[in-house]
Amino acid sequence: MGFTLFKTFSMKKLSIVTVIICLISATMACNTTLVMPEEGNPHKRTWMAYGATTRTWGTSGSFGANRLIARKDLMRIAANIARFEPVSMIVDNEDDEDEARGFLDDVLREHVGSVYSGGKQLPAVQSNNIKFLVHPVDDLWIRDTGAVFVTDERKSLYGIDFNFNGWGQENTGAQGWKKDRKKARNGIEDQIVSNDRRIAGFTIAQANATKVSTWLVLEGGGIEVDGKGTAVCTESCILNTNRNPGKSKADVEAELHRTLGVKKVVWLPGAKAKDITDGHVDFYARFSKNGHIIYTLDNDKYSPDYETTAINKNILQNITDVHGNKLTPVALKTPDSSVVRAAVTKRNGWYRHSSKFDEDTFAASYIGYYVSDKFLLMAQYGDPVADLAAFNILQNIFPEKMIMQISTDGISSGGGTIHCSTQQQII
Repeated sequence: MGFTLFKTFSMKKLSIVTVIICLISATMACNTTLVMPEEGNPHKRTWMAYGATTRTWGTSGSFGANRLIARKDLMRIAANIARFEPVSMIVDNEDDEDEARGFLDDVLREHVGSVYSGGKQLPAVQSNNIKFLVHPVDDLWIRDTGAVFVTDERKSLYGIDFNFNGWGQENTGAQGWKKDRKKARNGIEDQIVSNDRRIAGFTIAQANATKVSTWLVLEGGGIEVDGKGTAVCTESCILNTNRNPGKSKADVEAELHRTLGVKKVVWLPGAKAKDITDGHVDFYARFSKNGHIIYTLDNDKYSPDYETTAINKNILQNITDVHGNKLTPVALKTPDSSVVRAAVTKRNGWYRHSSKFDEDTFAASYIGYYVSDKFLLMAQYGDPVADLAAFNILQNIFPEKMIMQISTDGISSGGGTIHCSTQQQII
């Protein structure tokens, strides 16, 4: 089919590459082995960004209409995470902080009294777990703009700045870099990202982590790891001239080994220029700690993701991790788009065919959950059958976690998920 499904690295070649890279890196010791833990391990805190600024979302059209809804979604996400762990919320200015606190008050009023999920009583929202930090920010997608935190054998904390370039829109200076003009032809507009390109450095400094530099251009949503040496990525995102021109799979795999401890990559083809991310893998496939590979399956033949998710399904049926263990594939089917439209327009007070709901950009995928050692936070889209089915599947995979299901209509309208708006800082 024109792409390599997976590849186990040559350790001899990797050691040579690592030595060369260490000679030019002054930010970490050469004998340090870095590992990115699986997301469901304990967190020190969750990082979020109170984005959806008027600079990026505007004040009109679908994005402008959903901007404040997205911001309230952010505070709903933060409040539910704060039941279990601290949240550091980056705000653009003090006025935005005041607005965020107001939305938080609204959310807290929604959660008066005991709240149950799957028969389990959830801990109360701890609003003092949410800390606001003023720093220039453009948008809310901190999964992509923030640092990726890793650790070593001594449990020291490192933060990797993967050189966010606006999902391929900004010239990195690398030889052969080329902007994908097909995105513009597909109606995908460039975004203001000047502030967001500094978010990784800010989170690293605030976390008091050691910075790890890399030539690799990558967003956090562009890679998923099991924490034991296996990763899943899309070719369309990483092996793209708008990010890493002239780099081979071997080049990328070696750098993923150095920075994240990855020893085997499962490559999915992805979907170039169909969305702003060029097909981030966290919209398609995720690992679980107990040996599952969870994947999105879109059975709507008219959906742009129908063919992509069908290809992914075929690839993921028989994959193994780096140790040769077969992973158990589990499908999360997308909800019915017509039912979602009806539910979202009704609960937001829009008329049925309102331009405020754009089916082309509305991201309805249950795989965009956020998980820690104690909880899993997932979306519900107003399709009661699909919502419940997804909840039950994830409860079966993660029986030890409290699962919370919330609406995120604004963030979904912006083309993202709960996962896109969060970034874990590991312990």
